[in-house]
Amino acid sequence: MVFGGILPRKCTTFYQMNFKTLLATTFLVLVAFQWLPISVIGQNTEVTNVKNEPLKASASLNVTNNGISLFPNLSFGKPAAILNVSVGKKNIYFEPELRWGLNGKPWSYIYWFRYKYRKSESFGINAGVHPSYVFREQTVVINNQSENRYIAQRYVAGEVVPTYYFSKKFALGVHFLYSRGLDSYATQNSYFISLQPKFPAITVSKSYYLSFYPQLFHLRLDSKEGTYVSESLSLNRLHFPLSISSIFTYKIKSTIPGDNVVWNIGLNLKL
Repeated sequence: MVFGGILPRKCTTFYQMNFKTLLATTFLVLVAFQWLPISVIGQNTEVTNVKNEPLKASASLNVTNNGISLFPNLSFGKPAAILNVSVGKKNIYFEPELRWGLNGKPWSYIYWFRYKYRKSESFGINAGVHPSYVFREQTVVINNQSENRYIAQRYVAGEVVPTYYFSKKFALGVHFLYSRGLDSYATQNSYFISLQPKFPAITVSKSYYLSFYPQLFHLRLDSKEGTYVSESLSLNRLHFPLSISSIFTYKIKSTIPGDNVVWNIGLNLKL
């Protein structure tokens, strides 16, 4: 296996991690960052501030002409709607991502639990776990008759995302994710590693700005693997809830089935 032509397989310990190892590591990260601020300060004022901090909630809705995923086996390939919700306090967040086809048929439900730790203005790290359900239409036999039914594929996953913030307009992160399929007919082991430059606010004018998130990533799905380049670009207006976005993914080299180029365009609403 080669990631961007750099890492040979024998040198990549990430792909040797099993599901229990990643979950255990994620749990230790969550616990360590949860108690670190209190143990360092050693005062009750930190606990008081946590109790007084209000609950934070936000949501966004994306309507797109093509429901695509960085994991080709999880793409929808049809017009879709994606609802992202974030509810949390202090550093702990519940962030479900609910996806449907515009025809009303289910695509996937992802229930993220994340810990977001910002050590300083220049460094932060996110760690999270999730259960998820991906729906596929399949032919099944009921009462000796073949019928099309939606079958759920169940997954559990863990991620770690360290990010270094150079300024308010540029950051660089690395995203590690492992997913385990819980059903025999689902992909059993998925490994994802990505280098992610982030440009959240590129000024276009006094009222408009661009958000640009390119990434180079390597993906391994059981015995198949590939290297890709992807970018997410959105045009935003200050103090306005609507924006336009696009995702473009190009396959550099891969044995994973899927198109060489996939893209979409969408309309976003911040709630």
